[in-house]
Amino acid sequence: MLTSVMAKLGLGKLLIDRDRQCVFAGNQATELTPIEVGLLWQMARHPEKVMTREQLWRAVWGKEVKGPTRTLDTHIARLRRKLSQPWMIRAVPRRGYVLTDRPRASTTKHSSIKPTFYSDSASRALRGGFNAWLKV
Repeated sequence: MLTSVMAKLGLGKLLIDRDRQCVFAGNQATELTPIEVGLLWQMARHPEKVMTREQLWRAVWGKEVKGPTRTLDTHIARLRRKLSQPWMIRAVPRRGYVLTDRPRASTTKHSSIKPTFYSDSASRALRGGFNAWLKV
């Protein structure tokens, strides 16, 4: 249920207002910076879809990112603290970020999944401790 009217974008009970630079969750308004509004706007236009770091960077800053940077991660972290439930921004490893209202799948502390080693030397090094890495 995505609605867009002029400078407002609604997603369920979440309403993003570009003019006032804030997000409404029900009757509660939270002020956002222009970059946070841009990030949230871009992700809300494509809810439940993974947005790559490059897509978000181009949409907000309007240029290509050159080299590694933590700028995007910092702005996402600040935006996460300001968003109210049930909406959340979830990191998708090696892919990007997604705006979702679905709860995270529960994981147990003692998972039955064992790590897989793809090289024999890495496996030996991990079993032998730090000094074994020097011998590999």
